[in-house]
Amino acid sequence: MKTPKETTATVRIDSRTLKRLGGLARKRSRSRTSVITEAVERYLEYEEWFASEVRKGLKEAERGKLVDHEVVVREWEGRRHRLPVLSPRA
Repeated sequence: MKTPKETTATVRIDSRTLKRLGGLARKRSRSRTSVITEAVERYLEYEEWFASEVRKGLKEAERGKLVDHEVVVREWEGRRHRLPVLSPRA
């Protein structure tokens, strides 16, 4: 498989975020560049998936495939009561 051609992009990152990037890169024995690249790829995958799901939902809505609000509330209330209770952080 052919490796995509790489190019350079310049972004401004605040010093706190850059320090966190450096720390994560060291912990994973990777370069900051590879951590940033992975983060951008994950972000793009999620955003592309999300946009696709929104388009699907809009098409379903246009076809009249909707769920009544009361049905959604009942479903989520049932799920909420089955969730474990988390204690507040100290």
